[in-house]
Amino acid sequence: MGDVNSAVDQDGEISPSDRRLTIDELENHRSLDTGVWIAIAGNVYDVSTFLPQHPGGDAILLDAAGTDVTEDFFDLHSDEAEKLLPAYHIGKLSSSIESPTMPPPKPQEACTPFLQRDSWKKVVLYEKHRLSHDTRLFTLRWHDDSQEFDLPVGKHILLRLKSPISGEQVVRAYTPIAARCESGEVDLVVKIYHDTDTRKGGKMTTTIDLAPIGSLLELKGPVGKFEYSGQGNCDISGRKCHAKRFIMISAGSGITPMIQILRAIAEDANDTTECLLLNGNRCEEDILCKDQLDIFERGEMSQFRVIHTLSSPSDGWAGRRGRIGQELLEAEVGPPTAGGHRDGTSLWTTSDGSDYQGCAVKEWVEGRRYCSILRCFGRPVSHLWGASDLEHVIGAYK
Repeated sequence: MGDVNSAVDQDGEISPSDRRLTIDELENHRSLDTGVWIAIAGNVYDVSTFLPQHPGGDAILLDAAGTDVTEDFFDLHSDEAEKLLPAYHIGKLSSSIESPTMPPPKPQEACTPFLQRDSWKKVVLYEKHRLSHDTRLFTLRWHDDSQEFDLPVGKHILLRLKSPISGEQVVRAYTPIAARCESGEVDLVVKIYHDTDTRKGGKMTTTIDLAPIGSLLELKGPVGKFEYSGQGNCDISGRKCHAKRFIMISAGSGITPMIQILRAIAEDANDTTECLLLNGNRCEEDILCKDQLDIFERGEMSQFRVIHTLSSPSDGWAGRRGRIGQELLEAEVGPPTAGGHRDGTSLWTTSDGSDYQGCAVKEWVEGRRYCSILRCFGRPVSHLWGASDLEHVIGAYK
């Protein structure tokens, strides 16, 4: 059972087991008879007793039994799901114990992409810059700058870092805002969730914020169900789509996936896809990448429109005030056509999960049947709506 090899401390918290498990042991637990084990970020969990409770049904977990599901777990689940894991933790995957030094690249790696879907690649924390009171720009550098980073537009990466306090391997999904192959560097914008009186800080964000320059991190990818191939052409879970217009709704660090798409469109003179971005934040300082967004909007093609709205602006703020909700959506997007749009309009939403009127957007979309929801990229939209609601909305608008 899931709690056999876990310990309960004096505060009643379940502590991870230090038991070491091999890949062979993991692969031998694929059924209810042997136990249903899965690996996530170098840790092994016995989820046999969780099967009846899984929102997506037990078949999904049975199919994944005996394998490493790190990518799918962090791609499809919110932080709330991660809080359930300690109760089922039975040990660490022995092959996940990494050497603290970065080895030189193998000769054959020079002509292969740096990112690998099935293996973790080491990078060095090269620089960090303060963008706002709670957001940082981290520059990571890989060893061989002759390698292409090879992240398709719309995809994201998994970042893994070992906590110096707990020794735990922490994994999160992020969307890079830029990659420079000539210098072997990639930039990540990360919102830092510090400890407060009412909640603990984010595991990954506090760990990477405290990491000194020169620290080793690991990347894996590309991951994600969405890919933008240019000129309005998209691939969502293997299904080809075409959009003439994108309506993008973001909040906080949720702007990073949008930056990736906007840059791809702006750099292609033949891409006439229109973009409307509704970007919500608390105050002026919280608007991330504003200079870059201004450049996109002032571009020669003039096909981008960016609307910023602030929930707690200063007295000198001349833009929109309030959170993203039905009134703003109706005013900027316009009324829907009867029976829903069939004109190639698509709505994408991302958020950092902190201060966003996701329910208002969901209600507006469901009530108006305005356009198709594309489960996008970056942090899962389930941070806004909850996984069950999300799947319902996707099913209704495909």
